[in-house]
Amino acid sequence: MSDSTHLVLLGGGHAMLPSLSQVQAWTDAGVRVTLIDSQRWLHYSGMVPEHLGGVYALDEIRIDLRRLAHAGGAAHVAAQATEIDPAARVVRTDDGGEYAYDLLAVDVGGVNPAVPEAAVGTKPIYRVQALAPRLERVLETPGARLALTVVGGGAAGVEVALNVTGRFAGGGREGDLDLTLVEQSAQILPGFPDGMRAYAARLLRGRGARIRTKTTVDAVDAVGDGARVEIASDRDGEATMDADAVLWATGAVGAPLLRESGLSTDGRGFLHVARSLRTPTHPRIFAAGDCATIPGLDLDKVGVHAVKQGPLLRRNLERSLQGLARGAVPSESDLAAFRPYPVAPLLLSTGAQEAVWTAGPLWVAHSGLLRLKHWIDRRWIRTYAPAAWGRASWSRLLGAEAASAL
Repeated sequence: MSDSTHLVLLGGGHAMLPSLSQVQAWTDAGVRVTLIDSQRWLHYSGMVPEHLGGVYALDEIRIDLRRLAHAGGAAHVAAQATEIDPAARVVRTDDGGEYAYDLLAVDVGGVNPAVPEAAVGTKPIYRVQALAPRLERVLETPGARLALTVVGGGAAGVEVALNVTGRFAGGGREGDLDLTLVEQSAQILPGFPDGMRAYAARLLRGRGARIRTKTTVDAVDAVGDGARVEIASDRDGEATMDADAVLWATGAVGAPLLRESGLSTDGRGFLHVARSLRTPTHPRIFAAGDCATIPGLDLDKVGVHAVKQGPLLRRNLERSLQGLARGAVPSESDLAAFRPYPVAPLLLSTGAQEAVWTAGPLWVAHSGLLRLKHWIDRRWIRTYAPAAWGRASWSRLLGAEAASAL
């Protein structure tokens, strides 16, 4: 490969990790590789709820992107990308940097729409970490209380609520947590099986949580060290709620960077890509994970799809680098195609010593499923976080620790 070839990896998301692991082979072949990501750490989304539940320490759920890049001979630019210029083949950053590329891979995830300044967003996922110190302070202080409002009753918001309520209940502090889950739909977990929705609601209410459905939040305003949540209607007799902390788990849209690039995006601002994960109009640009969308495939923005796309992204970047070394961009037929799960499986921890598995209309809750979830999560992250998991025994990988059992 030519030593003039420059591969830019924009964003160190879950789908980018196999490519980061391949960097050494590319730099040994003479390719310059640059990772642009303002964050040093990638927090693994599958383990974040249980981190808030006290099951995992911070170092056990995060991956050092800078270490991965430097270990392979790549540069890490710790700056925020502000512009993709596909015509000039340049990425610009907020520190004034300009990075010309021969090949670009994008995995910047999604962002929560309209996150109030007084709330903690769930996307990008690292923001959720801001909630952890608050939980720790309350749990370490006898008699202290926490009022937590979770806005968004989808899988992300419900799994966090289950783990936080489980942690307080398991520590004998159930009465010190006032958790309210707000969902604008008629039920929590919209789109999931009826029995699963009822099961999750029963667990939450059994731990003292309130569930407010058909409720829309108009605003979240900072009040002292906490926040005031303004409700669009007073169907439950309240137009406002006071909270010590607000978690904003309302789904995702594309980052402004993508919408403003001039590349083709869908209605929510995610980049259009073919099944090769390459943009249809610019064959030197690939995108994967939450920031990308494949026309004709209705894929939810969940981690299982990003993780499955990772090896394919690496393979097609490799083929593109080989093509560029020969002086030609590969045709679409020369690239591998993404084949999604027929029905995407999902495992949710519950804050108790069991997990919920669901796929399409099916669901089941069982203690063995928590061991399965832990084995999948821990075995996956072990490749990228060897300091925390490299020496983990099989018994640790299959552990059944839970928030309510600590």
